[in-house]
Amino acid sequence: MKKLLLLNSCLAILCIMQGQSTAGITGVRDTAYSVVNEYNRQLNYFPFISLPVADTSLSLSVTNSIFCTTPERALALDLYLPRSPGQKKRPALIFIHGGGWRSGNKTMHQPLLRQLAARGYVCITPEYRLSTEALYPAAIYDIKSVIRWTREQARKYYIDPEKIAVAGHSAGGELAAMMGATNGNPAFEGNGCFPRQSSMVNAVIDLDGTLAFIHPESGEGDDSKKISAATHWFGYSKTERPDVWINAAPLSHAGAHCPPFYFINSGVDRMHAGREDFRKILTAHSIYSGVHTFPGSPHSFVFFQPWFDTIVNKMDRFLQKTFSPKNELSRITVAADGSGDFTSIQAAIRSVPDHNKKPVEIQVKKGIYYEKIFIDSLRPYITITGEDKFNTIITYNDHTGKISPAGETISTRTSWTLKIMAAHFTARNISIRNDAGFTAGQAVALESDGDYGRFINCRITGFQDVLLIDGGKGRQYFRDCYIEGTTDFIFGSATAWFENCVIHSRKNSHVTAASTPGENEFGYVFNRCRLTGDTSLHQVSLGRPWRPFAKVVYLNCEMGAHIKPEGWSTWNNNDNHKTTYYAEYKSKGPGANPEKRLDWTHQLTRKEARKYSISRVLHGWKPEQE
Repeated sequence: MKKLLLLNSCLAILCIMQGQSTAGITGVRDTAYSVVNEYNRQLNYFPFISLPVADTSLSLSVTNSIFCTTPERALALDLYLPRSPGQKKRPALIFIHGGGWRSGNKTMHQPLLRQLAARGYVCITPEYRLSTEALYPAAIYDIKSVIRWTREQARKYYIDPEKIAVAGHSAGGELAAMMGATNGNPAFEGNGCFPRQSSMVNAVIDLDGTLAFIHPESGEGDDSKKISAATHWFGYSKTERPDVWINAAPLSHAGAHCPPFYFINSGVDRMHAGREDFRKILTAHSIYSGVHTFPGSPHSFVFFQPWFDTIVNKMDRFLQKTFSPKNELSRITVAADGSGDFTSIQAAIRSVPDHNKKPVEIQVKKGIYYEKIFIDSLRPYITITGEDKFNTIITYNDHTGKISPAGETISTRTSWTLKIMAAHFTARNISIRNDAGFTAGQAVALESDGDYGRFINCRITGFQDVLLIDGGKGRQYFRDCYIEGTTDFIFGSATAWFENCVIHSRKNSHVTAASTPGENEFGYVFNRCRLTGDTSLHQVSLGRPWRPFAKVVYLNCEMGAHIKPEGWSTWNNNDNHKTTYYAEYKSKGPGANPEKRLDWTHQLTRKEARKYSISRVLHGWKPEQE
């Protein structure tokens, strides 16, 4: 099947090349698109813009190096190299100029590439055959040749062949995106130079490059006033051969083979055509993509200040994150006094890329951080580490019935101080609390819905509905934590293991209100935990059957005098208790009264207790070993 698809793809390319109109092939360079011309034109609309200086002191340069000879002519490239000495391998950045596949030249982005070379990248900017000399897909073959040349010359220029990024602006952005979208597709290799080398790229930066030519958001292909740039390049109008226009779109080829992508866009909406569709495909394959848009900027924004410096920084940051060693722990510091990378925990979280696959530790210095923090499902592998759990505090005071700043009525599910949707989250040495007050009603401090959630040596405090552990199939682990509340202060549908935790009650009510799905074998397991309460309490239940299949088990736990003799609650005498599973094993302390427990609850035998291991309860996950 794979060979058949490849054959069909190759035949499609050959079919495209037959019958193309050569009317646009003049053999004369089109010089209309240049930085100076564009600057003079845009000054009419943006009088504040300026041209950055190409500072030659920032980098070494090698110009007009021939990388491939085509039937039309020899193609050259320019290199901008870091000045710093040493033999360390560096990432390479191939930057492709724009100009509608018909104009422009390799000198257009010299200021940008010198800046990036100064930051440690080997920057390469090539020529490619324009539509005045050869039609699609010749330019694609040429850029593939540049990539292969880069690997061929990797030793000479100290390039890491596993860290090759390709970027481009406008038509160059389309070509860059096409490189990533056709990674490993032999149909687009052509008969270029250095065929023994790979043309795979490891990252793509698309600056306002077309992703889809035939798309509701696209403005390409209007030949009513003059022949469009794309029509010249393809040799067919959009109506003559829509299949060609579709075949040339990066969106048509996106898939699991793509590398990470970063999109830097102007304020011109049509230049974003297909971007979100493209990103959805990457997301479906767990491939990172990011976007930065400059609202109100022109399509040629890449040439000018005030956007130039931010573009350099955004490109550098994306490449650093993409090319950092696998499994390298990235650390971010948050400090309320301004001595860290951020003063806000939420701001630090936002700096983590979507679909992050590398561990990121956010180290939080002592202080009270009054903020409502959300970690969405696109940002896994985050650890938040406090400097001191008693003095590093995240707090907020939302509660059910309160009106939010947006005018919405807050519910239990929106009252959280910290909400985690991402998998592989860890919190250590930090306090998470809701300060809504004793009489405020439901007020969640921590809601953890993602899988593989770990909380170690944390304080989780509030009043009613403090800790919501949800997600049905999600697994949560709490070790050496202090959890305090009034009613149902541990609730939700997740499977959770509590190891050596202190569970403190502030009211004669219920500790747990599990809503375990019926198909789940386990719900909450408390192992070697200590249940304590305010001295005035004597009627606290271990749990009530809030949902019909609730499962809660206490193993080797010390029960304070606040736990009522019957231990559990039937809760309004409904029928939920008939399908719940509440059990204890070797409870001790003044609140342990096995002979007085409700008759539908269980006292486990030694054999029955053996099935409650961390690995089994959490379906193979061993969080204590991480």
